[in-house]
Order: sequence, then structure tokens, then C-alpha cells
Amino acid sequence: MYCGIDIGTSSIKCLLVDENGSRRGLGRAPVGLYRGDAGYEADPLEWLKACAAAYAEASEATGLGEAGLRDRLRAVAISGNGPTLVAAGRDGLPVGRACSWMDRSAVAEAARVSEAAGRAVDPSFYLPKALRVLGSEAGGSVSKFFSGPEYLAFTLGAAPVSYLVDDYYDAFVWDRATGARLGLDSALFPPYVDPAKVIGEVSANAAEAVGLPAGLPIVSGFPDFLAALVGSGAVSPGLACDRSGSSEALNVCAQRPFPDRSIFSLPHAVRGLWNLSGGLSTSGKALEWFSGVAGYSGIGSDSVYQDAERVAAGADGLLFLPYLAGERAPLWNSSLRGAFFGLSLAHGRREMARAVVESLAYGLRLAADRIRGGEFRIDVARCSGGAARDSMLCAIKADVLGIAIEVPENPECEAMGDACACAVALSEHASLKDASNAMVRIASRYEPDDASSAIYEERFVAWKDALDAAIRLSSPRNAPYKEP
Repeated sequence: MYCGIDIGTSSIKCLLVDENGSRRGLGRAPVGLYRGDAGYEADPLEWLKACAAAYAEASEATGLGEAGLRDRLRAVAISGNGPTLVAAGRDGLPVGRACSWMDRSAVAEAARVSEAAGRAVDPSFYLPKALRVLGSEAGGSVSKFFSGPEYLAFTLGAAPVSYLVDDYYDAFVWDRATGARLGLDSALFPPYVDPAKVIGEVSANAAEAVGLPAGLPIVSGFPDFLAALVGSGAVSPGLACDRSGSSEALNVCAQRPFPDRSIFSLPHAVRGLWNLSGGLSTSGKALEWFSGVAGYSGIGSDSVYQDAERVAAGADGLLFLPYLAGERAPLWNSSLRGAFFGLSLAHGRREMARAVVESLAYGLRLAADRIRGGEFRIDVARCSGGAARDSMLCAIKADVLGIAIEVPENPECEAMGDACACAVALSEHASLKDASNAMVRIASRYEPDDASSAIYEERFVAWKDALDAAIRLSSPRNAPYKEP
């Protein structure tokens, strides 16, 4: 068996699978996102406690008991969101809270880094955050910087390392050449390591704190979006992973990068391939927002999804733009905001719920059309995350996108990608692609319905018109996003 652990914004997930990829146990535990003096923060010590709780839940689900798990479990790997920066002292403990990936407050530091790099560097990136920490009262206590998953691996017993799938990503991680120009000590940043390498073993102290067996090999993982590609089986051109959560992105496996910067183009976890992505910065957040303002309890049938299911395709002519905090690829407009269009006295909470749900599929269609317009195939999209469990939303996405939507047996695709890394590290499979193809199993498939697709095709044209109107109304005083 292999253990995959993923650090999310609101929870930590722990997945236990056997060598064939079949789930044996799943656990999750909440973690917080805090508003600090300087921006959004996370608590690395809370991650450790949540990891213990998630592992306990997953291990109990196996029914094997502590001794049985110790005999069967062969390795653990950890993925997580980024750029989330952890500063650690000489004792290995965190120096304050972690700077969350959502924190974009290091504006002045980003300007310094941009000047040194000769290109625009976003305040959310690691180096601006590191400069801000080093310039604070606690800066003198910092011995090492980590990204979130590598720090959790380090606390379990791994060597201090930084995951790096491809040299291309150095510019997005420690950017060592720029750091040197800024006079930063290179010892502050752990050395890079490829995915699927053994980087240590679970220590006795960590085993007592978390429950994982002492001596268990710890394997290098990935950033969460790359882990999800492997864990969804999107490892061949034309296959896509739809990563759902607070935000959502369509990640398409391709043989080459996109020809312009409207779409994110980053090296894939599989060498020689590329990941093209665009989507929605506030997808799950839009559902959460509407659920709150509309007064849903989330108990029983009183939920956004349940109400949306009671309304026919097209939401009785109502449209919603889910851009509640601007948008990145493919729109790159930080001032864009959401809106309901076509609202009338005949509409109520149910129609509004349906419009919000449909808008998520329209946002993905916008990215998909942009990618397909660059002459890239999208044959199938595999859903990852909590939304993968909602059959209505999966069916709507199939109808709007015009392609089959598949849901893996383990839609916790980030943790599943970690399990694949474990299998490669222990030489059970020759490559991440081989491991993914062998271990990822599909549980359900949604084909486009011709009648519904025709309705959505017409409504999507109207939705784009509404989007154009919203863009024109956006305040020109706010600068647009700049692509990294």
C-alpha cells in the first residue's frame, strides 16, 4: 500500500491505496486560513495535527489495524498548494505562520525582485515573501525556507529539499540567480530534487505524533496541480484534468506550450509534455458565497445543488458571471466582477442557484475554447476534487464542453498522484506515466446530451455577451493581472 497526503487550503487529505490503485482508506481533517497583519496565513503546526487526524481516519477505514498497516504500507508522499512559504528556525520549528498562496501583500518586495529578475514577479511568489519575512523582526531567526508540502515532509523525517519537476520551474520557486543578485544566502533554500525519489524515512518522533510507521520511506512529490494531472491519468495529449475546489482550472495535457500568454503553459510532470490551463479563480468560492447570501443550510435537500437540480437547463434565461475577485487565464482582468443578467420578478432562489452552477461550466468552456483555438485537442476531461462527486454538475460540464467527463475512482487526484510517485520511487513502475496509466481507475463517465448541449450552446453565446458587457463596465482605474 501507498500513502498520499495533500495539503489543501481548507483541509488535509490522506489517501491509502493498494499497488493496483484501489482505495483502502481515505481521511480528511480541516485546517485554517487566517488573516494576519501582512496577509493570508496558514499554520504549519496545524498541518501536522491535521495530518495525524486524517491518517487516523484513513487507517481505520482499511480495517487492517496498526500491525497490518505496518506490514502493508510501503511509502508516503506529500503534495500541496503553493506558493505557500514556510520559514523555519535552526530547531526546525516554524518561525511564525506560513505565508499562504493567497497572500499577495509583498508588493514592495515584488518590485525589488522584479527589478533584479528583469521581469514581472507577482507578490504571491516565494522570493517576495521571503524578502518580507527576512525584513521583519523575526527575520534573524530564519534558517531555512520551505514550500508547504516539503516542510511537512521535513517534519516527518525527510531531508530538507524542494520539489522541482523541470528546471523551468526554478523561476517560480527560489529563482536562485535572482536571489543571488539580491544578496540572499543560498543556504536559506533547500536543494532541488526530482519527483518520485526517496528523501528520508519517518522518524520515531513523527511516528508517535502522526501515526505513520517509523522507518517508512518518504518520497518526493509535486505541487498540487501536477500531482492532480498524474493522479487523474491526464498523462497523454488530449486528456484533461478539471481541478475543482475554491478555484477551478481545466488542465490539458499537450505536446507543446500555448502560442501566447493568455493560457498558462507549464511543463507537465511527465517529461516532454506540457500542461495548458485556464479556468475560474472563484468557482467553489462562488457557490459558497451564494449559499451564504441565499440562506442555504446545507442540511438535507437545502443546498445550492439540490435547488439547481429542480430547474431545467438554461436556468429560465438567467445568467451568472462567477468572477467575484477578478480573473486570471484566459481573461487576465483583476477588476472584473460577477453579476446576474436577465433577473426578473419570475426568478427565485432556485433559478439563481441553477445559473450559478451553470456559470462554472461556462467559465471552463471559455478556457477550453481558447485552448482548442490554438489547435490543441481536448478529448476527455477527468474531474478532481469535491465537485467530482456531484453528478448534476458533471453532466452539465459534459453538455457545455461537448466532451465526455470522467470521474476517477479516487477523485482526490492530488493524493493519488502522490501514491503514483511512491510506486515509481520503489521501482514498481518505470515512470510516472506508467504508474498513472496502471493505477488510475475510472468510476463513472458522462457523455454530452444532444438536446441539453443545444440549449447550452445558445445560452453560452448569451453568457459571453454578458461577459463582454461586464468587462466594458469594469473600472479602468484597476490594473489588469500581469501574467507570470
